[in-house]
Amino acid sequence: MITFIFSERPNHPTARHGLDMLLMAISLEQDASALYVGDGVWQLVEPVDGLDPLKKVALLNDVFDFENIFTTEASLINAGLSPKHLHLRVPVRVLSALEVDALINQNSRHTIHFGVDPHHLAGSS
Repeated sequence: MITFIFSERPNHPTARHGLDMLLMAISLEQDASALYVGDGVWQLVEPVDGLDPLKKVALLNDVFDFENIFTTEASLINAGLSPKHLHLRVPVRVLSALEVDALINQNSRHTIHFGVDPHHLAGSS
């Protein structure tokens, strides 16, 4: 499995590049997952200002039936978000720190980081 890790806000270039790579991987039927940590959780929230650099996020669920989209409770809390009151673009599963560790270190053959230092994950999960 390839795990794509996103940690930048939606207007950051790596957010768009990462989304394009994720869409390409799943369109080629690669086993993949997406983990949104830190400021990356904002990529999952519907924009309120009309500007939407990541409008293709909806393709993950609408076109590809992609369900391996994850975040962490710590990332939501640090962003001031609540899993119960979010208007998310796609369905997301909230993982514990142990589940994040398993996803990255046991289930993934490859990880691709978009804007995050791999050592930063311990503080975000």
